[in-house]
Amino acid sequence: MASLSLQQLLFKEIRKRIPKHSSLELEMSRILEMEFIDVLDIINYQKELSLNDAKKLADAFGFSIDGLTDYQPSVVPFRFRAIDYNLHSMRDYFHAILTELRNVDGWGPRRLIYAANDFPVFTLFQFPDLAAFKLYFWGRTIYDIPSFRNRQFSLYEIDKINLQLGEQAWRQYLKMPSVEIWSSDIVSHVLKQIYHAWKNNFFKEEEGAIHICNQVIALLDHIQIQAEQGRKFHPNNYPPKRENYQLMYNEVAVSNNTILFSSEDIDVSFVLQNALNYLVTDNPAFCLKTEAWLHTLMENSTLISIHNEELRNNFFHQLKENIKFVKSRIEAGF
Repeated sequence: MASLSLQQLLFKEIRKRIPKHSSLELEMSRILEMEFIDVLDIINYQKELSLNDAKKLADAFGFSIDGLTDYQPSVVPFRFRAIDYNLHSMRDYFHAILTELRNVDGWGPRRLIYAANDFPVFTLFQFPDLAAFKLYFWGRTIYDIPSFRNRQFSLYEIDKINLQLGEQAWRQYLKMPSVEIWSSDIVSHVLKQIYHAWKNNFFKEEEGAIHICNQVIALLDHIQIQAEQGRKFHPNNYPPKRENYQLMYNEVAVSNNTILFSSEDIDVSFVLQNALNYLVTDNPAFCLKTEAWLHTLMENSTLISIHNEELRNNFFHQLKENIKFVKSRIEAGF
């Protein structure tokens, strides 16, 4: 059985994370599939909570029981989500991402800072063919997923379910006021991937590589419009009334993909690893250090959303010229 002190710590942690419209009693009853009266007895310490149920609650709300009782600044508990480790398909991955984002969405007012050395993964799903290519490339070259192995990428044979799940994750991302930090290297990864795929005959259709280059340009066009207006929105929809998007330019390449979600009650850090794998923690010491690093990065960056029109236009122009250069090489057969 969970000790009384552990139950107190567990309930305190869950209360930080439950949606504003819900309650500890309702969430426990739903997750544990337990009668409401029995949940009340546990909350009032008239019944003990089993360790199995304590773990089920901790897993549902995305934290570690060990982290409640064994806090040391030098020891940080993470949840690890990895393709072909504890996530066995792309669908598993997007279900896990959706769960994370929906949990965050229930915290009330929150803010997101995203330091990006590759296109933020959520943004790709505004342009489904580009998203499908990136998933294919990662699945074939990094994760060796059997369904991608020795198969060419076709614009006409795309897994719609993965894209639908990815778009749901992106729509959750759209709800969150965010700051993104980009450098001029932001397109380097996708350009190398497109060129590698073209050179190694990964594309089934002759026009495949050119089409993906055009999709990258279309994505940049849309991000540029978002930066001009300071608002995130679907390419086919009107922008929201409130500003919710800041884009910052850093002259030095951003070292990794790191995301910090902040709310009044809790902070959570995501560290992306090997394209799609990620580590998650709400450890206060780690989140504090992550926040300090991000703020230092922001202090050494320039805001190019709404303000600094000339720098913003030059930045996006150079990114698009880099893509057009690779596109011209492919068209010329080099």
